[in-house]
Amino acid sequence: MTERDYGVPLAPSDRIFRDEVRDFLAAALTPELRSREGGESGRLDRMRTWQSRLHEAGLAAISWPTEFGGRSATPVQQLIFNAEMASAHAPEPINRSAINQLGPTIIQWGSDEQRSHYLPRILSAEDVWCQGFSEPEAGSDLASLKTRAIIDGDELVITGQKVWTSKAQYANKIYLLVRTDPAAPPHDGISYVLADLAVEGIEVRPIRQITGDAEFNEIFFDNVRVPLAGVLGPLNEGWRVAKSTLGYERVGQSRTHRIERRLAILTSMAREPNALSDNGLDDEYVADQLVRFSAQVEALRQIAAQATAAGVRGVSPGPEASVAKLLTSEVDQAMANFGLDLAGPAGSLLPGSPGAAKKGNVAKSYLLMRAATFGAGTSEIQRNVIAEKLLGLPRDP
Repeated sequence: MTERDYGVPLAPSDRIFRDEVRDFLAAALTPELRSREGGESGRLDRMRTWQSRLHEAGLAAISWPTEFGGRSATPVQQLIFNAEMASAHAPEPINRSAINQLGPTIIQWGSDEQRSHYLPRILSAEDVWCQGFSEPEAGSDLASLKTRAIIDGDELVITGQKVWTSKAQYANKIYLLVRTDPAAPPHDGISYVLADLAVEGIEVRPIRQITGDAEFNEIFFDNVRVPLAGVLGPLNEGWRVAKSTLGYERVGQSRTHRIERRLAILTSMAREPNALSDNGLDDEYVADQLVRFSAQVEALRQIAAQATAAGVRGVSPGPEASVAKLLTSEVDQAMANFGLDLAGPAGSLLPGSPGAAKKGNVAKSYLLMRAATFGAGTSEIQRNVIAEKLLGLPRDP
């Protein structure tokens, strides 16, 4: 990978950082960690091991301020890191969402005690987190959530249900939104709570997906007691705190890593004879598609860099986060579709089927990406935010 591949000029300090990342990858990223064998348990073991190695090298959360275990990385260094990880086909850390979303939110809104307790445990993966925002009747309209919490002394007593919760099947912690003032307007009276997942009164039920896997879950809370000290930010002002998390989620630093990796896989598939052409990258249509994807990925890199710079300053991502979310999800979906085109009939075969393209991962990616334009806020919601906040258009009635 050359400097031209990053899309920006590198200062001497950036080259030193790039070389550090490359040396780390050469030493730490073994063939076993690149493997996709071993099913779900094997994948989780690889993710946990990989985060441990990143943490030992001081690379688990490079955009965090140094006083909280990060590197205060510049936007360019974040671009370098993402590009090198994608190029090497490195796995994701097991605490990906906590590193990219919850950690910056705690840095911004947490007390000194919360920062000193939770942040090191996120980096070490001693605590693995899941997000409890969505509910059966509160998906895109998150402010209509009904999970309630009653204050009882120095505790909250939580009752309700969350749904579409990733990682709940193996996480031990959850950050969730609860309604602590039912008389307040919808966006008020909500609190942001950090809680143990393995306590009495919580039941986790897996949700089977179109792929046959169960990556999502629904969670039921039956009079679950949580210390009042677990409230992040001001009581009843959790909507403001959640907007920070949603901004970090929509920018999706980790999604930039993933989408760069998907582009590298597509480029490799296109270089070989495929269902669309025997001429590889000399085929005009194939080359045109990859150039379009490359331009869109580069745009995402730049948006991610701006968000990283804001995060280092302790500022929440603004409405540009919706641009990143919209572009990421729709490009991700389009790239999965193109992978199916390149693979031809073999691309429709799932893992375990003889002759399946990329061991069935082409079909699995295609099916997974059907939901890309729904998760973390639908494309319709993102277009409304962009129209109102960036273009100044009137609110959608």
